[in-house]
Amino acid sequence: PARIRHLRDLARPGVKLAMTLPQVPAGRYTNEALRRLARQPGFPADYERRVRANVVTEEENVKAVVTKVQLGEVDAGFAYRTDAPARLARVLTVLPLPLPDSAQVVARYPIAVTRGSRSPGLAQAFMDLVISNEGQGVLMSFGFRPAAADR
Repeated sequence: PARIRHLRDLARPGVKLAMTLPQVPAGRYTNEALRRLARQPGFPADYERRVRANVVTEEENVKAVVTKVQLGEVDAGFAYRTDAPARLARVLTVLPLPLPDSAQVVARYPIAVTRGSRSPGLAQAFMDLVISNEGQGVLMSFGFRPAAADR
């Protein structure tokens, strides 16, 4: 209903937005992305302030944000692409233009075998599976980017 076609549209007066609480990782990532976007060409310097003025709800998690959008309680929300799966494509639109590279905030999910593991062999096997081509294929099928193995 708010005719949102571009990230700039999120700063238009009257657009109702949902985001996660600032202490939630997704909330921190959103806040950083908004700060970075405000410094991008084509975005007003007060972009971050204007977008925040449109936030009508802050949720405890991303799934709650997606639900608010699904129910039509807000016009848009900030979520991980992985929380807006293809099965919701008939009711959700993911903005087709990704954040510019300089505004991207990458969520990192480290994986390691802990020193005190009771089953280090199984833990290593699981880690090997996750970073294998097969594991990466599964992760990418859910919208995650390929993992980089830092050894």
